[in-house]
Amino acid sequence: MHQHHLGLADVLNAVANLVIVAGYVLVPFTVLRRLPLTRNVLAAGTLFFTTCAATHLAMALHATGSPLMVANHVLQAASVIWFVIAFSLLLRAAHRRRPAQEQGGPPREPR
Repeated sequence: MHQHHLGLADVLNAVANLVIVAGYVLVPFTVLRRLPLTRNVLAAGTLFFTTCAATHLAMALHATGSPLMVANHVLQAASVIWFVIAFSLLLRAAHRRRPAQEQGGPPREPR
């Protein structure tokens, strides 16, 4: 049987990836939920950060080439685009609602 001894770099990489997993999992429950986000933005962000966590978990377990990780990355790619677009639209709508004096001019007409 082949024995594999983990070196210091392997251990540090695994620990770092597991801490990153914890951070990504915590973001939706600590940061995103405290922001005035729409359900659409919150769902997109939660999906994105969860798929990021799954990527780093796979990296920690040396399972990055599996078909599940390929599917995870496709989902992650879609969710990051969804998150960016949804968050952008939310910010644009919030900017339109700000009083004219805070914006430095007359109110804008919606596009």
